[in-house]
Amino acid sequence: MAGLFSGAAPALDDAVTVRLEAQNNSGQTGTATLLPQGNNTKLVIELSNAPAGVAQPAHIHTGSCDKLDKAPKWPLEAVKNGRSVTIVPVSIETILKDRTAINIHKSAAEVQVYVSCGNIIAVM
Repeated sequence: MAGLFSGAAPALDDAVTVRLEAQNNSGQTGTATLLPQGNNTKLVIELSNAPAGVAQPAHIHTGSCDKLDKAPKWPLEAVKNGRSVTIVPVSIETILKDRTAINIHKSAAEVQVYVSCGNIIAVM
């Protein structure tokens, strides 16, 4: 079904999986899976080592994990107990056409602290 980006562009009906890497010594790693649903995209985040009962804000930002635009491009449902499911109101093609990254924050109170990030590589 889905794999990490290799050299080939995914078909428009294929899922895309992004590896989420820990930041700021959080130990929080995982995956974000983008599933095309017509003009929408279902985005599922699975994060290990997430704190129990803490809502961790998540967004898609323009840029890369090394250089994010601070303003979120698309908000995502907060990660709770290591999981988040969001229907993003744009097609997967729209998400993949620009350089973007998925970013997860420590908590609403500590939104400036990033705990995990993954680059969505536009290969289409």
